[in-house]
Amino acid sequence: MHRLLYPFIILSLIIAGCGVDTVKEAEKVITEEFLFGHTRFLSHDLLEGRGPGTRGDDLARHYIASQFEAMGIKPGGPGGSYFQSVPLVSMTVDRNTHLTVTRGNQRQIFLYHDDFMPFSGVLEPTVPVSGDLVFVGYGIQAPEFDWDDYKGQDMSGKILVMLNDDPGTADTPDFFGGKARTYYGRWTYKYEIAAELGAAGAVIIHTTPSAGYPFSVVQSSWGGENFELRVDDDVPQLPLKAWTSEQASREIIEMAGYTLEELIKRAQRTEFEPVPLNLRASSTIRQNLRDIDTYNVLGLLTGGDPNYNDEVIVYTAHYDHFGIGEPVDGDSIYNGALDNASGVAMMLSIAKAFTNLEVPPHRSILFAAVGAEEFGLLGSEYYVRNPTFPHHKIVANINTDNTNIYGQTRDIIFLGAERSTVGDVVESIADRRRMIVGTDPAPEQGYFYRSDHFSFAKAGIPAVSLQTGKDFIGKPEGWGEERKQAYTAKHYHQPSDVTRDDWDLRGAVDQARFCFELGWELSMQRDIPVWHEGDEFEAVRKASLKK
Repeated sequence: MHRLLYPFIILSLIIAGCGVDTVKEAEKVITEEFLFGHTRFLSHDLLEGRGPGTRGDDLARHYIASQFEAMGIKPGGPGGSYFQSVPLVSMTVDRNTHLTVTRGNQRQIFLYHDDFMPFSGVLEPTVPVSGDLVFVGYGIQAPEFDWDDYKGQDMSGKILVMLNDDPGTADTPDFFGGKARTYYGRWTYKYEIAAELGAAGAVIIHTTPSAGYPFSVVQSSWGGENFELRVDDDVPQLPLKAWTSEQASREIIEMAGYTLEELIKRAQRTEFEPVPLNLRASSTIRQNLRDIDTYNVLGLLTGGDPNYNDEVIVYTAHYDHFGIGEPVDGDSIYNGALDNASGVAMMLSIAKAFTNLEVPPHRSILFAAVGAEEFGLLGSEYYVRNPTFPHHKIVANINTDNTNIYGQTRDIIFLGAERSTVGDVVESIADRRRMIVGTDPAPEQGYFYRSDHFSFAKAGIPAVSLQTGKDFIGKPEGWGEERKQAYTAKHYHQPSDVTRDDWDLRGAVDQARFCFELGWELSMQRDIPVWHEGDEFEAVRKASLKK
């Protein structure tokens, strides 16, 4: 049958309801018990927090691969394997590291962990750093917003002090995304631009409102092993990358004769110019380095239509967490139950539903449990650099990072859905399921740039990431947000992120079934999704498709 005619027949069947009925039958295998069982095992103490390159990491990846194999999902990695090796360099900073700040005869020392959390992009055992401190506002160069915090000044050898977030405000929605954070507001961008400018270091001022989480999250996230991809790219590296606590930041700025509030006010203006703080800072980062490998676990369901099965929908969920780290209340295992054993369990449930279909989807489906997400989206970045399908053949990415453990909602949220025509498919499925498509509950936190779908988006591939809704059935307005905020404050990136018997996974079942139908419909429709005109990833996709 001619390739161009086949989709019209399929679409006619879908419209008639045959396809949807098939999905409804297949999705019945997605249950609370399935989701909870896989989450409980992957977050068990036996797996020791699933730190990259550890015994727990090995147990997790082999467990996931065995589940794929048991379902009939074939290996999707290189050489007919379930595993794609991801080469990393492990870095553990000596806890005696400190930051010394001087002004004339005045001298103040800031301690590792309590005051500042340093690491280095230079992969050497000893990295001495010193330089003049310069406050550079938000540390952003964004010509499309006519914004340049550096104003052409030479930053070579300087240590840059900068604010987290970006300067957008709720009343100017077209300026840096308004209330919503853009990539310019992410710490990853700030370190990247500082390195490009030849700086000796970049110090990000932490406040709980600007980061969206307390300093304890920075301490737990960066207080153990850190990782970089072991690649040969000729990319400038930053000798010092650091966060400072709000209190330490205030002390440094006051030592320079300013207040934090005064500098924040200055930084809001387009005319802002870098402020030399007339302070000198120095540190020697001593770090233990070792080469390790983590893995992406890749399972492939080959599409049933030979005209389309060279195209693929990719589901992602990261299976790593922080391993064994700093004890909190006597517990040192960072189990990562919600983040993100639950997302892997959801992906496994979706894979099971696909194998329960009477007829396979027409495009192929790749299930990718990716490693080292917590350390900078490293597993997904490596996959995108070394894909098993060329970028122009990857139709879309659906990411599951955390799930709904609080009960059923009337709404469902996919970060990034509004950016591409994937959102149109989401809307049509929501109509069928009598659900409402919600909006990002915390756009100021920039969650779109904080999980593995972003690696795909940067490569131009339309991508969305599942989020828990806000409108909980039978609960008052704001009830769910209160619980999510409590989780962030008490359990996010902490040893206390464990499974609990009071979890209500009915909402997670709804999410998983929705994600299953979303992938199925994207695999069956004639046209591939496209970014909306003017989106920041549109040009990359167009260039990819031209190939």
